[in-house]
Amino acid sequence: MSEIVNSSLRTTVKGSVVVLIGMVTSILLWFAAKILVVRSITKEEFGVYSIAVALAGVTSILGSLGIQEGVSRYLSIFLAEKKGRDADLVSSAAIKLGLFSGLFFFVSLFFLSGAIARYVFYKPEVEASIKGIALFVPCSVVATIIGGIFRGYNIITPRVFIFDVGQPLCFLILVFIFSSLSLPFVSIVYAYVAAMAIVCVAAVTYHSRRLRLNPFAVKAGKYGKELLTFSAPLLIATVSGIVLMWCDTIMLGRYASSSEVGVYNIGMSLARLLIFPLGALEFAYMPIAGEMLVRKQFGELNRTYQTLTKWNFAATLPIFFVLFFFPEMTITFLFGSRFVDSTATLRILSLCFLFHAFLGANGVLMIIMGRSRDLMLVSIFGTLLNVLLNYVLIKICGYGAAGASVATLVSYFALNVIISLILYRMNGTNPFTGGYIKPVLGSVIMGLSIYALAKNLPLFSWMIPLYFLLFLAGYVVMLFVTRSFEREDAALLGAIVRRVAPGKQWAGKIISRIEESPRDD
Repeated sequence: MSEIVNSSLRTTVKGSVVVLIGMVTSILLWFAAKILVVRSITKEEFGVYSIAVALAGVTSILGSLGIQEGVSRYLSIFLAEKKGRDADLVSSAAIKLGLFSGLFFFVSLFFLSGAIARYVFYKPEVEASIKGIALFVPCSVVATIIGGIFRGYNIITPRVFIFDVGQPLCFLILVFIFSSLSLPFVSIVYAYVAAMAIVCVAAVTYHSRRLRLNPFAVKAGKYGKELLTFSAPLLIATVSGIVLMWCDTIMLGRYASSSEVGVYNIGMSLARLLIFPLGALEFAYMPIAGEMLVRKQFGELNRTYQTLTKWNFAATLPIFFVLFFFPEMTITFLFGSRFVDSTATLRILSLCFLFHAFLGANGVLMIIMGRSRDLMLVSIFGTLLNVLLNYVLIKICGYGAAGASVATLVSYFALNVIISLILYRMNGTNPFTGGYIKPVLGSVIMGLSIYALAKNLPLFSWMIPLYFLLFLAGYVVMLFVTRSFEREDAALLGAIVRRVAPGKQWAGKIISRIEESPRDD
């Protein structure tokens, strides 16, 4: 095994573990906040809240101009080439562009809120929530771009505390206070905005102190135009991705009831758990991939991608197992029996995001390799397909939340397959090895067997963690039974153990045993 691959895996794992821990913490905090919100308002009010949040999310992505992805790519390359001054220039350009764009979209959303509520959603009661959430947009745009700068500089831990933990924690505290005071429903929207404002202030403060860079004291020079030129396709791709994620909510809001929107968003909020391991991997992987690209280490880049995809999927499978096979129990336990009709939605969306994880960080590789235009075109196709399917399944066929879920599943499948085919045609990049496919097939048999056993036993909510651990253990056993445990896997697991238990004697013994076990033929 190449030492370059070994080093890249260890570096990526160190970052991914930190990000993943932050994401798990974020999940718990967001879930606690969502449970509190759901239990504090009516089903219809939750639908209105979901529409406002979806609209703010799409507007914020428009306001970011795709710069957060572009600045990460430029910084990772400039820093690998030791061009510190260029890194400062591109960071300054990114923040300036984001600030002006965020303010423009804030004003636009605020003054168009009435028209949007009446003529887009046909729900005048949504206007107050849209006006209330408009200030979220500039705060989110600036914070998101600074997050992209952190990613380019490989600043991971502070980013986790500020974004992953800070925003949901602030929101949870504010929702608890407002609900305790029995404030009107719109106060939930204000709490959502205030949480992002706090995160934005924290991100700006840390950025200025850590990097010692005042973006308004640095002339961006050519990089303002260059960043926009490269990021414009990424903006369209990012907007397409966000529209793809929020399109179901928005079209359900237009063609179905607010109650149906709330039902759908319960299933979506749970299914999104499956993409958090991939999100952690993508955040930590981009700087490493950029450095390998600069050094023209294409073979090592592909091998690193294969190993990381394999273990990202391994982290995703047990979560999928619980959500797909025990959806009613999970929904009832977390949100109560009112939302038990989200079962079909949760199962369909779980399949969708499992396949998304199956092909790994293919979008990051497209960005690093400079194929932003191709990524834009594929994203546009996926989004248009999603809109068309949503219109047919929601409005014409009347399938509601289930139809929206099928539209998302088909669209994500098509988008991911096309991106992976482009990567393969470029230089043979693909995530598939025998060591990846064999344990996946074995885990299917394992999952069906455990589910068959569970169906013949009394089902209690406290048994879900037991089935989760049983499936996880079964997957590890499948790695050894199918002889799919490779030397790169040993290096990756060794890096995880070092990160989780640094300096521990027992951890050192585990690392030695792991790294000595497999050998390349």
